[in-house]
Amino acid sequence: MISTHLIRKQWSKVWLWMPAITAFVLPLHPRLSAFSLILWAIVAVVGGLLSPSNQKKSPRYTRSWSLLGPVLYYIGLVIGMFWTEQIDVGWFALEVKSTMIILPALFWFQVRWSENTIWIKRAIEAFLMGLGVFMVLRILIALGSADTRLWRYDGLAGPFHPSYIAAYLTLGMFLMPMKSKWRAIFLFLSALFIGLLASKAGWLVAILLLGLMVVLKKIHSNRWDLPVMTGLFFLVLGGALGDQGRMQEFIGYAMHYDSSPQESNVPSSTLHYDNELKESTDLIRVGSSGGRIQAWRASWTLLKRNPFGVGTGDVIDELVEVYSTQQAEYARLKQMNPHSAYWQALVTLGWMGGIVLLLWWGGLLWESINRRMLSLGVFTAILVCHGIFESVLELQQGVVAWVFLGLLLAQQGGHQIPFGRVQ
Repeated sequence: MISTHLIRKQWSKVWLWMPAITAFVLPLHPRLSAFSLILWAIVAVVGGLLSPSNQKKSPRYTRSWSLLGPVLYYIGLVIGMFWTEQIDVGWFALEVKSTMIILPALFWFQVRWSENTIWIKRAIEAFLMGLGVFMVLRILIALGSADTRLWRYDGLAGPFHPSYIAAYLTLGMFLMPMKSKWRAIFLFLSALFIGLLASKAGWLVAILLLGLMVVLKKIHSNRWDLPVMTGLFFLVLGGALGDQGRMQEFIGYAMHYDSSPQESNVPSSTLHYDNELKESTDLIRVGSSGGRIQAWRASWTLLKRNPFGVGTGDVIDELVEVYSTQQAEYARLKQMNPHSAYWQALVTLGWMGGIVLLLWWGGLLWESINRRMLSLGVFTAILVCHGIFESVLELQQGVVAWVFLGLLLAQQGGHQIPFGRVQ
């Protein structure tokens, strides 16, 4: 008979690999994380049956905003079901965002049942490895196809939203250890990818992050970080190759925008429309940047009408009605969500949602400063910035990744040196 002690020992070894499995598949495909979380939950149930003897009485983790924030936000979404009209849509939203509850629970057990913290290092390394595999796979797919669209924007992003994968790569560049032999290659390739992804938010945040890394290196060792500076060059190069009118569209719309909808002076050949948009004779010639302005303006209109929000399932329907009255044809035909995490929270749950979101992300930032956790601070800054331009907590690929990475980096420890290592 196999002794219970031996079973517990083998289980403990498996348990320490669970976060790493999820971290590795996160950048590969959005749906893979569902299978890794199911596996993680099964191993957790087995651990509960074994009653691990190394349980900690009061893990400090229970006082972290990385845990409390997503749980409070999810509770708000549940409350928002009481005044939503689209019940089915609301239930689907709760299902997509259920990892706001599942991941904090799994991490709570991970901290409580782990004999050491090696799982943190493994998970970060697995995330970086997953990003590397993703980039190599996308290059191979593009090389094997005659379709040039696979070299930029959504063609290069594959199953991900371009802004989302740009954000993951930006964080990856910071987390890559200084002494890694793969650091320079990873930085160059990631920066080039971010440029080719043609996400304006991705460009902005990546430039700021790489600039920060140069400054930190100079302060820390009085040397210039040549790989990072070269990475900036590759970012600009990728941006020039992948732009194809997107920045021109943004500048053109910004220069000609006023309180009423109007056409941009950008040639229509530089804009991306789907078939429905092309067939519309009433199309206002705007691109994604103009669409965001339309979505934000409509969101403000909805918030003024509904200070408690429109409910968990009614956001799109309510916005489409406002788009129609404001003649925001691009946003209406695309059925755009608010395209901002802040506006998404405000429109869904009113001022309560906005306050909960600010408490969550503000709490992460305060925690990173108070406990001197550099990686968590950079992660939060990336999340806060991308949240301005995207509803980063609406799609599964956003919810799982951002909640998981926040929980992981909150456990990494303080007094960190650049970039992602602990002294």
